[in-house]
Amino acid sequence: MIGAIAMAIMIVMFSLGSTLVKRAHTPGQLVAFWRMLITCGIWHVIVLASGRRPTWANLRKAVLPGIFFGVNIAAFFVGATHNTVANAEIIGAMTPFLVVPIGARLFHERLNPKALLFALIALGGVSIVLFGAPARGDASLEGNLLAAFAVFCWTGYIVATRRLRGVMDLASYMAAMTLVATVTLFPIALSRGGLTTVSSTGWKYLLILTMMTGVGAHGLMVYVQRTVPIGSIGVAQIAQPALAAVWSFLLLDEELHGWQFVGMLFVIGGLLGFVVLNQAVRSAREQQETGELAGSAG
Repeated sequence: MIGAIAMAIMIVMFSLGSTLVKRAHTPGQLVAFWRMLITCGIWHVIVLASGRRPTWANLRKAVLPGIFFGVNIAAFFVGATHNTVANAEIIGAMTPFLVVPIGARLFHERLNPKALLFALIALGGVSIVLFGAPARGDASLEGNLLAAFAVFCWTGYIVATRRLRGVMDLASYMAAMTLVATVTLFPIALSRGGLTTVSSTGWKYLLILTMMTGVGAHGLMVYVQRTVPIGSIGVAQIAQPALAAVWSFLLLDEELHGWQFVGMLFVIGGLLGFVVLNQAVRSAREQQETGELAGSAG
């Protein structure tokens, strides 16, 4: 129950991310770097306040997920400033189609072959959303490609984090991982130039983004991985595009065409079917294993 509530809060927080980035009116590389640096500082304060100390051992363990995470944030934030929120979020919602098969391969989380039909439905919906974008909108090929690249990096982050589940506590992991991500982002932000040229409006939204997603949502994601398999985390991606589109309409006055709404329904429906079918297989397997254990004990 607690895991489900945490995931619901996480969905809402993540759905606001791309809208807040666009409201900042600041280059995505700079938003990514400063948000990560502040987030890193907050997590280190939390670790120190708990009486623990950052260690080199934890830092070494967090190198791979930290690099994936840093590059993901850079790609997503830069892509969001060259795209509509709807396009960026719909592409980002494709994460389960990578995470679930990887989970099945590496962590023995079963994959239902019938779910591939729903994957095709969702991919068809993505095509409708992308090609149905308003001609006067912010959508661009560059934004779409960056969003797709961010999906691959995000998948790498989730899988790398899953390998560390139970090995490190939440605060120690987040402190080490965000430090690696900050170092990864520094040359990216530096290459953009004007590292400190962030407006007062940019700082305001940057700080909101830091607390909401950098600390809140990402902390919840690591927390729920203790009780929820990575395939199930794909559930968080199902409602996120629709919520993000609502925020962009209310806060950014972005335009959506009728066909895009149809495409979003296909995406959400396809994702829902994909995740539900795979979760049903996992539940059946767990029940079978429980029954076998009970039988052997009797």
